[in-house]
Amino acid sequence: MKPRILVVDDDGDMCNMVAEFLRKDGHNIDVSNSATAAVQCMESNKYDILLIDKNMPGLDGKNQDGGTDLIRYVRAQSIPSEIIMMTGYATIDTVIEAMKLGAFDYLLKPLSLKKLKVLIDRILNYRSFFNPEETIELYRGVQGEIINLIKYKSNMTDVELDKTLMSLNEKIDKIFMALKESEKFALAQREYLAYIAASAEQIKSRISETHESYNLIDEICKYSSKRL
Repeated sequence: MKPRILVVDDDGDMCNMVAEFLRKDGHNIDVSNSATAAVQCMESNKYDILLIDKNMPGLDGKNQDGGTDLIRYVRAQSIPSEIIMMTGYATIDTVIEAMKLGAFDYLLKPLSLKKLKVLIDRILNYRSFFNPEETIELYRGVQGEIINLIKYKSNMTDVELDKTLMSLNEKIDKIFMALKESEKFALAQREYLAYIAASAEQIKSRISETHESYNLIDEICKYSSKRL
């Protein structure tokens, strides 16, 4: 099934450009030009990813922080979508706020479609892990610590920070890919144990309790089931 993405931006041209790019990349795309319209979409559909502009009219129609309103709404409703925040006015504090509220990552405007693809592929890749929620939460935690460290221990400009984070995130990806390889081994081990457990139970059902191998088969059943 194609990943479903909701693009939310009060700039219609921006929405259409991003939507066209993502459709060509094989995704199922919906667009909303306001925070209110985005809520209506989320009430009717389930999305893997929400690509949200920060600076647009809010849910109350007054403030210009509609993106933050939407992040709060998504988390309050326990909607399991991952969020990428778009902003043309990024500061370190903006990024930290978005992460604390539950955004997966952020994008500076004017958008780099190449970086957008990297972020979306990263989310979809992490969602394919054996424990996707734990994996994504771990990624957020690592990235959040890096941002805090850079903010308080350096004099980087926001543009320099953005470039640094892109480089660091690529290194984080390599660590997570190694983790994914270990997950493949764990899954293979689990499948093998399930086969052993099923075979042992089948043998156990066919022999009497007085059989000389009954106790051994019983221990194998218990051990393999416990490991599963």
